[in-house]
Amino acid sequence: MVFIAAKKIEFDINALDLEILKLLVKRVELLKELGYENARFVLRSRLNRFLDDVAQHYALPRDSLALLLSYIDGFTLQLLKPLSVGFLGPRGSFTEEAAIKIFSDLGARLVSYNSIQDVFKAVEAGEIDYGVVPLENSLEGSVGETLDMLTYSNVKICGETELRISHCLIAKPGTKLEDIEIVLSHPMALAQCRSYISNKLKNVRIETRASTAEAVKEAVSKERVAAIGSALAAKLYGGEIIASGIEDNRENYTRFIAIGFKPLDKGVETKTSIIFTVKNVPGALYKALEPFAIRGINLTKIESRPIKGRPWEYMFFVDFAGSIEDAKVVEALEDVKRVTTSMKILGSYKRIV
Repeated sequence: MVFIAAKKIEFDINALDLEILKLLVKRVELLKELGYENARFVLRSRLNRFLDDVAQHYALPRDSLALLLSYIDGFTLQLLKPLSVGFLGPRGSFTEEAAIKIFSDLGARLVSYNSIQDVFKAVEAGEIDYGVVPLENSLEGSVGETLDMLTYSNVKICGETELRISHCLIAKPGTKLEDIEIVLSHPMALAQCRSYISNKLKNVRIETRASTAEAVKEAVSKERVAAIGSALAAKLYGGEIIASGIEDNRENYTRFIAIGFKPLDKGVETKTSIIFTVKNVPGALYKALEPFAIRGINLTKIESRPIKGRPWEYMFFVDFAGSIEDAKVVEALEDVKRVTTSMKILGSYKRIV
C-alpha cells in the first residue's frame, strides 16, 4: 500500500513539474519581447514589490522565496542571452563559489580556467563577459598574480564580494579518520589548518596540490587518502566530509573581484581602486595621498608592490570609498595625477553581499 501511494505521489509531482516547466517557457516567451537588457531591468525592479505581496499572503519565508525567485530569474535570463563568466578553477574552488554568489541571479554560464592570467586573457579577448579571481586573503594578504595582471591589463574591476573560507576534511565515502595515511591540499589551505593536522592527523604524509579542488578530486578516487577543501568540492566530486570547519582561524576571509569592461549594476558601498608610481624622493608618497585626506575621502587599503624589472622601485595600490563620478573624487584624482609619475584607475565598483 505504501509503495502504491508513493508511486501515485510521484506521478502527481511529475505532472506538477511539467506544468511549472510550461509556465517557465511561457515566462521566457513574454520577456523575449522586451529584449535581454529590458528584461533584466523588469525582473530586478519588480522583485521586492512582488516578494512583499506574496510572502505576506502565503505566509512564506521572504529570504527563501527571494533566493528561489532570483534563481528562476537567472534561469530565464540565461535562456534569453547566456552571460559567460570565467573563474579560477577547477570546479569546486572557492573562486567558483564567489562566482556563483556574484552572478547566480544573472543566469551566468560558468567557465573554469587554469590560472588567473588565463581568466584575464579570456576577458580581454571577449571569450567571456566577466571573470572572477581572488584578490586578497584576510590572513595571507594579497594575491600577487592578480595585482600584477590588474597593473598591465586593460580590464576593470566591476564588482567584489568576500567569502569566509571554511575548510573540510574530505575523502572517499566510508573512509574513517583513523584510516587516513595521506592528506592532499593547496599549500595555503594546509597552512591554515596546521593545528587540526598536528592534533588529529599526526602521522599522515602531507602532499601539496595546485588547488584544493584538484586535491579533493584526487582524494575521493583513492583509498586512505583525504584532502582539505570546500564543501562544494565534496559535493561535486562525490566525497564524504569527515570533519568541517577545521581551519585554525575562523576569521579567514578571501576577497574576490569580478573583472570586465562594464560595472555590475548591483551591490552596496561604491569603492574605487587605483594604482600609481611616484619619484623616489622624500615626501612623494605623502603628496600622493594628501589629496584624499584634505577632502575627507577614506582610504580602505594601501599596499606597495615591486615594479618588475626595476629593483627596489615600487608601485602603490590604493582602495578608497567613493566613485569616479563623485566631484570630490574627480578633484582628488586630478591632484594625484599632478604629483605622481603614473596613475591608473582600476575601476569603481560595488560590493555584492
